Amino acid sequence: MREWRPHLFSDSSRVAAYKLGRSEFSHWLDTLTERNQHKDFEIFCRHLCERIICPNLRTQTGPEGGGDGKVDTETYAVSVEIAQRWFVGDANAATERWAFAMSAKEEWAPKVRSDVKGIVETGRQYDRIYFLTSRPVKAKRSHDLEKELADEYGVPVTILDREWLIEKTLENGFEDLAYKDLGAGTYEPEKELIGPNDFRRNQKLKEIEERIKKLGDSRSDQTQLVSDTYEAARLSRNLERPRFETEGRYNRAINLAKKSGSHDQVLRANYEYCWAMFWFHDDVEPMNRMYEEIENIALSSGTAADLSKVGNYLNVMMSHAARNFETAEYLNLEERSARMAEQLTAMSQNASRPNNALHAETLLVLMRLHDEGSRNDPKALESIWSDLDEIVGRSGGL
Repeated sequence: MREWRPHLFSDSSRVAAYKLGRSEFSHWLDTLTERNQHKDFEIFCRHLCERIICPNLRTQTGPEGGGDGKVDTETYAVSVEIAQRWFVGDANAATERWAFAMSAKEEWAPKVRSDVKGIVETGRQYDRIYFLTSRPVKAKRSHDLEKELADEYGVPVTILDREWLIEKTLENGFEDLAYKDLGAGTYEPEKELIGPNDFRRNQKLKEIEERIKKLGDSRSDQTQLVSDTYEAARLSRNLERPRFETEGRYNRAINLAKKSGSHDQVLRANYEYCWAMFWFHDDVEPMNRMYEEIENIALSSGTAADLSKVGNYLNVMMSHAARNFETAEYLNLEERSARMAEQLTAMSQNASRPNNALHAETLLVLMRLHDEGSRNDPKALESIWSDLDEIVGRSGGL
C-alpha cells in the first residue's frame, strides 16, 4: 500500500532523533537512586501516565509526595463531555478519583504497602490506586500483592514495574520523555527531517485538536465535533503516529458518531478504523471482529454503495487467507461471502431503485471476478467481461 498510495503515508525521515536502547534504559532506571533522581522519576512517571492512562493528572506541589502518605499525583474531576473528547486513557478517570504513587526504592514491596496504607488513611475515598516502580517485578508476585492490598483496603491497586515503563516508552515512541525528564539516551535534532506533507498534517492536526477542546454542546458544534474527530484520526493515521494514538482517535470518532453523528458518519468512522488497522498496522483482527457490526450498519441504509465497503473488507480478507496469513475458516469467509451475494442479489432485483440495483449487480459480477481470478482460469473470465459490458450498456441515462 505504501508503494501504491505513498501520499497516504508519512513523508518524514524515519530516522529517530531520540535514541534510547532497551538495555540502556533498563540500566538507567536501575541506577536512579545513585544519581538522586527520585523527583525526576516521579515527573517522568506522571508524564508517561498522562499519555497512557489518563490526561487529567494534577501536579503535586508538596516536597515529599507519596512518602508522607500523600499521593505523588492524582486525577482531577473533568466533565463527561470533555472526557468523551480524549483519545487516550480511560474515560472513567474523569469522574473517579485515582491516586498515583511512584518509587525508585530497591525494596519496592514494603514501599507499595506503606504507600497504599498512607493513601487510604488520608480518607479521600480514592477509587483506584496505581503504584509505579523502577524495579523489576515478577508477574505472579505483582498479582498476588495487588489482590492482597485490594482485599485489605477495598480499593483496586495496580502495580506497574520497570518492564511496563520500558515497554510503554519504547514501543510508543516516548523516548522524548525519558530524555527530557531523566536525561536518558541522546537527542540529535538535525535528524528530525519533517516532510512537507507531514508539516501540513501536523499543523492541521494541532488546529483540529485545539478546536475539539473548545467546541460547545450546540447541535452544529456536535456535528462539527464528529467531523473533526474523524479528520484527526485520519491525519494521525497518515502521519503514522503510534498505533495507540491513532486507534484512540478512531475510537473517539466512533463513539461520538454513535452519539451525535449521521448514519454516514457512523459507517465511515467504523469502516476507516478497520481499514487503517489493516493497511497501516498489518492487523486483520479488528476487521474480522467488527465485520458483522459494520455489515449491519451498511445494510440499514439499503444502498449498494454502503454495502460495497463491506465487500472491500471481504476482498482483502480473501486475499489475506489466500496468502495463508489466516485461514478461511477463521475469517468465516464462506458464510460471509454467501450472505453478501444474497444481500446484493436482493438489491439488484429491486426495480424501484434502478441506480442502486445496477450498482448491486455490478458488485455481484466483481465478486465473481475476484473468485474466478483467484482460480487463475482465463476462460472462466470471459462471461464476466460480457456481463460487465452489458452493465455499461444498461447504465445509459442512470
